[in-house]
Amino acid sequence: MVWSALPNRETKKPLVRIGSINIPVEIAATEETREKGLSGRPSLDKNKGMLFIFPKPDFHQFWMRDMNFPIDIIWIDNGRVIGITPDVSNNFDQKNPRTYSPSQPAQYILEVNAGFSTKNKIKIGDVIAFENI
Repeated sequence: MVWSALPNRETKKPLVRIGSINIPVEIAATEETREKGLSGRPSLDKNKGMLFIFPKPDFHQFWMRDMNFPIDIIWIDNGRVIGITPDVSNNFDQKNPRTYSPSQPAQYILEVNAGFSTKNKIKIGDVIAFENI
């Protein structure tokens, strides 16, 4: 009897590539998932992120309500990094909430752990590639 391996049925995982850096991501593409984002989670895996996908580029606003850890926000449009908001604190003032938005319209927003952008030398103008998204 000959045994053969079963075909690989693992689904391809969504990935954002910035230069040579591969970032496995969760996708937030509906109004509900974009609103929830990373809120309420205790942490985010060290080299992973969450990619927010909007129907069109705009000055989308983000805030840190119910966040338990600081993040970097990477603003993306037309296949490039168009802005980076590093080390966004998870402190949230309910009476005076701070919001974050790009300096120009962005269609995609990538949230990663604070310090990720600096550690990986991500900069404005870097080319972005999406896989399985």
